[in-house]
Amino acid sequence: MPENKKHHFVPKFYLRRFSRNGKSINLWNIPRQRKILSANLKSQCYRDYFYGKDQTVEHALGESEGQAAEIFRLIDNNSPPPPGSPIHLMLMIYVLAQYGRSAYSIDALQDMNDQMMKRLLGHMPEAKDYDLSKFKIELKEAGRYSVGLVVQNYPLMLDLDYKILLNKTDCELVASDNPVVLYNQFLKFMKFGSNTGLACKGLQIFLPVGPDKAIFFFDPEVYSVGGGAKLTVDLTKPRDIYELNTLQICNASKNVYFKNDEFNIEALAKRGEPFRRKKKSTVSGFPTIEDPCRKSELIAASREDVNTNLHLTFVRVRGAARKWATTFKKQKHWPSAVVRNQELCEDHKEFLNLVREGKFEPSEFFEFMDSRHDRS
Repeated sequence: MPENKKHHFVPKFYLRRFSRNGKSINLWNIPRQRKILSANLKSQCYRDYFYGKDQTVEHALGESEGQAAEIFRLIDNNSPPPPGSPIHLMLMIYVLAQYGRSAYSIDALQDMNDQMMKRLLGHMPEAKDYDLSKFKIELKEAGRYSVGLVVQNYPLMLDLDYKILLNKTDCELVASDNPVVLYNQFLKFMKFGSNTGLACKGLQIFLPVGPDKAIFFFDPEVYSVGGGAKLTVDLTKPRDIYELNTLQICNASKNVYFKNDEFNIEALAKRGEPFRRKKKSTVSGFPTIEDPCRKSELIAASREDVNTNLHLTFVRVRGAARKWATTFKKQKHWPSAVVRNQELCEDHKEFLNLVREGKFEPSEFFEFMDSRHDRS
């Protein structure tokens, strides 16, 4: 009998947190604009052999899910992992893996690759006799590639703070088939490219972990979240829940999941529809003038960001960040991306080079930093 071919890109343990009985789940199907009650939970969010037939990535994700389930139980018991602890690191890696493993993320990666390759091939004389629009150029085992590509960047999250958002309202939080939302309220004035790279200034990461709670990572130099040093923030205003739910319906690929049969998912879908992304990625070319005898261009590619005009009453932009933005906007030329922590990015770049040389494992960033400290 073959090994399990159903690879869930949103794990069953996670979806059960939005289920009444652990076996079925309510959903809103976006393409059909249809509410479905008590859908089979096991039939949600999977594709056959999504991470490869050798099961290596699938097994690794299964181990990560087991760790995440334990962390979620700690959160349920009002014991969120302390920042900087090994459990906190495991939580970050799980959130990153969930972001990279979703069908939407992998489809966006394929879309970007297809556009880039066709743009490159379009400049080659050998391709002039082919109608490239009739072909789709895909990465082999894109699921495996996407997970590895994203998870190796976990060190770039180390300078983010996090809070557990506790829903104290009568309105439930919903989830989707693409539940990790990367957002950036702060740099919404920058319209070109993506502002939600893991190293971007003003980054925010949202993940609901039940109808009554969500995890929120954020740039602490830009945002003040809640009051005091507590790791939890009580959400008492339905408007905040509405805003968080809108993120989910706009980030979803096909399905949004909810627990209460009477939840007004139709109203949420109507509110979110104008904000849903019309495309998954953007690839643009800019002519260069290095060689006047040869046509060349610089190609820029990015995923499309979610933009819902997010406003959360418990999130405030710090005064220093507002002053920075005022000065930044006066510049004649803006960079394509604004880095949050240049030193951390340089450390991470050096670390990845050493990983490729076989001197460190991808999980050994802290050992790498210790070795640098010893050398100094």
